[in-house]
Amino acid sequence: MCSALDRLVCSLNAGLSDLGSPEGLFTYNPLVHARAVFDEFEERCFSGSGEVMFLGMNPGPFGMMQLGVPFGARSLARDYLGLSAPVQHPAIEHPKRPILGWDIKRDEVSGKRFWSMIRAQHPCASDFFAYASVQNFCPLAFLDSEGRNVTPEALEKSYRKRLEEICLDHLDQLIRLLGARRFVAVGGYADKMLAKLGHADMKIPHPSPLNRSAAVQWADDGAMVRTYLIKEGGLR
Repeated sequence: MCSALDRLVCSLNAGLSDLGSPEGLFTYNPLVHARAVFDEFEERCFSGSGEVMFLGMNPGPFGMMQLGVPFGARSLARDYLGLSAPVQHPAIEHPKRPILGWDIKRDEVSGKRFWSMIRAQHPCASDFFAYASVQNFCPLAFLDSEGRNVTPEALEKSYRKRLEEICLDHLDQLIRLLGARRFVAVGGYADKMLAKLGHADMKIPHPSPLNRSAAVQWADDGAMVRTYLIKEGGLR
């Protein structure tokens, strides 16, 4: 199955390379410079049934952009997920957002909240990956000239449309490969993309600190979110 995933990722990267970067923005693709960590992570996602898929939006500048792991808070990627593969430097780096990989000192808040919630329910990560996987809809991170994160929804319309077509095709094939039957959209954008494929199921608030209305729901290792997911069958 991993060879099939490798072919999917290579096809995705080829499509994204042909697409290029949006005008005026800087683009990182961690499936290239952090591919070794991503592959290490995906081996765990493919260790079980893949029945449940958690889907996020795209990499944050301090998480997946650095480490190649969806919701990739450094401390949890290392200590909870047990990842350690090396990260490479891309040929061109934003002067205000270099790729530091495992040397980054800042934990991505979204990742820390998300994986802490998973760890609270599954102290052993393999118990979670026995039935679930975690993916991002779009693997690209977009930064403006000041190094600020730009979400896919904020991209120019024609570019966003082409990007979403590529990522929707990849997601559809990935769902089939994993055999996913239940879906948890992490945030509204992921929910919209799953709905385009007819897979709208559960939605939880995005753990980003920019989503201030969700702060209470993600407090205490995401206790409120975890309770909802257990009730709805998204967590065991």
